[in-house]
Amino acid sequence: MAENEEIGDLISTPPENDELGDLVSTPPSIDWTESVTSFNSFDESSLPQVATFQISEGSGQPALPPGIALYSAQPVLFHTRTRKSHARARTIYHDQEGPYFEVGQTLDIPDDFQGWFEMVPPDFGRGQVFRTIGQLAEAGPRKFFTRTDIRALLIHPKEDENGNKEDDNDTSEPIDKRSSVASTTSAGKNGEGEKRDEGYSERKIPAGRVLEVKGSFAARWQTTTQSGLIKKKSKQYSTIEVPYMKCVDVDGTDVLIPFTTKGRFSVVYEKGIKDSRTVYRMKDILSDLQLPVKVRMVYGKAPVVPCIFTGVLVLKSKVVEDTIIASTILNKRNVLFEIPVSTKCDVRTAVDEEQYETLRTYIDAKMLGKKYAVPFGTLIKLSPELDTDQAMIQHIPTEKLKSRDESLQTLDMITNFSLTDEEPRDYFMESSDTESVQSADASPLGAGQMMELREIELPRVGQIYSDA
Repeated sequence: MAENEEIGDLISTPPENDELGDLVSTPPSIDWTESVTSFNSFDESSLPQVATFQISEGSGQPALPPGIALYSAQPVLFHTRTRKSHARARTIYHDQEGPYFEVGQTLDIPDDFQGWFEMVPPDFGRGQVFRTIGQLAEAGPRKFFTRTDIRALLIHPKEDENGNKEDDNDTSEPIDKRSSVASTTSAGKNGEGEKRDEGYSERKIPAGRVLEVKGSFAARWQTTTQSGLIKKKSKQYSTIEVPYMKCVDVDGTDVLIPFTTKGRFSVVYEKGIKDSRTVYRMKDILSDLQLPVKVRMVYGKAPVVPCIFTGVLVLKSKVVEDTIIASTILNKRNVLFEIPVSTKCDVRTAVDEEQYETLRTYIDAKMLGKKYAVPFGTLIKLSPELDTDQAMIQHIPTEKLKSRDESLQTLDMITNFSLTDEEPRDYFMESSDTESVQSADASPLGAGQMMELREIELPRVGQIYSDA
């Protein structure tokens, strides 16, 4: 992380051409069409297509944006065309004691970016969250986002003597009738370890996951103890009742999460939500909220090119834009880039694919596009204008910060990715939460045998949905 650098040093400059990767030693000779084609002429039926930028000196044609001119000296491969809404944004940065500044180049965020955002509160601190599953259950959301690793209970249905599964709900019989119970560990459908015991298993649910809420339930557990200090003579039975939130995990499995589970939880936005403890997708912000607006990326992929990025952004405007996802084809390490169809430039297309179809770097470029072109189009990028000359604009909180927040850190290790790279991973863009109990290390989820599982009604505390 870059922590003590000057703001000016954090603002990236356009990479030089040699940073794109070494060219093949003997580029092939490619014949191009006599006529030129505008970017807007390409649609899915004419893609993929190898092309070269047509640049005429002194023609009066506007210069290519710097972010596209980087690739204009060599042939490129157009992979696919997209049309979607994009947010134009800038990063908000501050050092440990200084003011908040809007800095850096313009960022382009497509509406299908898969990160999660919260609204920046007036004091520029962290957004509010639910601290327990019980609080969340009382609010009654339809979906929630967990920012903490938690554990859940996965109930295994009984089987009759014919091996058919029976319904567990609202039964007075133990779910597991085995005379002896052994704890085992197996891989669940979601690829995570599940500890099996007493007819149920414990499933770890990692932070960053969304769960659908199915209701609140109470489970009655029966435990046994043996009486007698020296000789254990008889068994004594006791029962306890534990409240749970029933949810659907990503693999469609029903799980139970105890109300006592502590952590950081947020409601997933949908139309009508009016709670400040809400996280949003970019498409919801662009479709339902009024810009400009300040947001903090809670979880998601950082930009795919080097730039200052703290996760706190001011979304300044929205545009609906057609773009073409393209890549280089002659580099030993080809890279993807995105071209707005509105770019004022013509291209010439290749006449004969046989002139380059066996070239190793071209084959790699086709594989790169097939594997990554679509996901690349969903990531945060720099605007092709690479407008490094923008002024720093100060943002002043309208309320005093209630608690210190160290989460405005920068990521400075992000680069273009190629076929040799892994797809960019998701980050939690917030500091560690020392106030939360790590639920993955909490007490057992159940005790003994489950005798009954019934749905319960909770009084609603507050109203997260508007009446409209």
